Amino acid sequence: MRVISIANQKGGCGKTTTAINLSACLSLKGRKVLLIDLDPQGHSATGLNIDTDTLEKTVHHALGNAEGTRIGLSEVTLKVAENFDLAPSNIGLSTFEHNLSMIKGRETRLKEAIQDLNQPYDYVIIDCPPSLGLLTFNALMASREVFIPIEMGLFSLHGTGKLMEILDLVRAKTEHEIRIKVIATMFDRRTRIAKEILKDISEHFKGKMFRTPINTNVKLREAPGFGKSIVEYAKNSKGCADYLALAHEVLREEKILGAVKSVKQKKAPRQRKHRKTQFLFHGPRASRVQIVGNFNNWAQSEDYYMRRREDGTWSKEIILAPGVYQYKFLVDDEWMEDQNNPNVVEDPFGGRNSVIEVN
Repeated sequence: MRVISIANQKGGCGKTTTAINLSACLSLKGRKVLLIDLDPQGHSATGLNIDTDTLEKTVHHALGNAEGTRIGLSEVTLKVAENFDLAPSNIGLSTFEHNLSMIKGRETRLKEAIQDLNQPYDYVIIDCPPSLGLLTFNALMASREVFIPIEMGLFSLHGTGKLMEILDLVRAKTEHEIRIKVIATMFDRRTRIAKEILKDISEHFKGKMFRTPINTNVKLREAPGFGKSIVEYAKNSKGCADYLALAHEVLREEKILGAVKSVKQKKAPRQRKHRKTQFLFHGPRASRVQIVGNFNNWAQSEDYYMRRREDGTWSKEIILAPGVYQYKFLVDDEWMEDQNNPNVVEDPFGGRNSVIEVN
């Protein structure tokens, strides 16, 4: 199950639009999706034609109160469409931070609620509030990935700096690694300024940005007013085509991340004997070499730094279960394939990953 937060402190960047429509497109592609509305304004629910004022059970009840009273997250979910469920919220969620500010374990309430789901999902998408308080911290602690929508305006990067600080804080305090990807939204290809901003952001988030920009589209703006996702409201629109392309990129990452297990899978895999596998990289001029792959969820970690030998060769021994693994070397912040391994596969970003099979 991939748990992904859609977050940006800056409002008006297409965060909720992305949460709703990416969820709808993933479900259209056959994935079972749960969208969690973690914004007390309840915009995801409202955008899907749900009257938040009449809800008896919401995400707030699943996160619980200071006394520890809570219900299962599955009890608050509503069916939106085939393969698409929603856990709605309303203004009651705004009391969460105040009521639990001094309670131990307050940062992991959402993570626990997701772990206790009584039905399987391929994707859990979390629509975060436009703030960096306890609710957003809960979302980040529950997620392995965070997608940051950034609109192509003059103040496009405003707010992302603070979010990056929070992500660094999460890593430092909890050792919880979160993969970051950026989504360009509200892109008007007719204007030069939009193209320049897109180029700047692409360079700023090099290697961490989806190729598909979400173009400015009238149908995307209209759909929430009718309480529908773009898939249901205007399937043939440019806005729908953009989000379907984005969903396709997200799905292509499944093979690399190795994160999604089919909800139809019944049997647990048989335990197999792990083996020591040695990786070598010849880089006499390199000052730092790290190996990253789907065996560690592509997370950059000190545990995977390689040791330099006198002949300029870098080595690292990793214990792996039998299977097929993709990997790359991170050499002084530059991604490189294994020069001694002819087995490669294309990655979603236009590059190639080395592939090794452990027997």
